[in-house]
Order: sequence, then C-alpha cells, then structure tokens
Amino acid sequence: MEKIATMPTKNHKNIKTPNDLRIILSRTINMVLLDQMDSQTANSIASLSNSMLRVLQMTDLGNRITKLEERELEQGAESDSYSPVVSDLQSKIKQLRN
Repeated sequence: MEKIATMPTKNHKNIKTPNDLRIILSRTINMVLLDQMDSQTANSIASLSNSMLRVLQMTDLGNRITKLEERELEQGAESDSYSPVVSDLQSKIKQLRN
C-alpha cells in the first residue's frame, strides 16, 4: 500500500536556518545509528535537506542584494552601476543556480 503524504498538524519543525537543518540531520544520523530509521528514509531526508539548504542560501543572497540595491538607490547611485559587493553576490547566486 502506497503512503499518502500529509502535512503534520503539530510537532513539526519549521526550517528557517541552516542550523535548523543541522539539527535535523544530526537527529537523522543518530536515528540511523540506533536502528530507529532506515537508510532509505535517511537518504530522502538528506536529499531534501540539500535542496532546502540551497533555497535558504538563495533567499539569503537575494535579500542581501535587495538591501544593497535599496541602499545604493537611497545614496543616489545609478541603477545600472552596482557596487563590487552587489556584483559579488550576484555571481554567487549564479554559481548556486548551476
């Protein structure tokens, strides 16, 4: 019988930071070592954690770029010329997308 995924109603953890992922992965590793979780489930959690980490990184970089762009506009910078910091963040986002 196929399992149907449902959203947990309570006792679930919102993942907002890389540290949240670290905690989840640490618990997952311990559960596997104690034979409380099968390796297939642990592999699924690890894969999803990698995806979530990339989302968190992209969101953080996007927010940082937005703040820098707003600061530059407030300081009267031209919209076509970005500071080296903004350019560096934009290149990091491109690297993460690849």
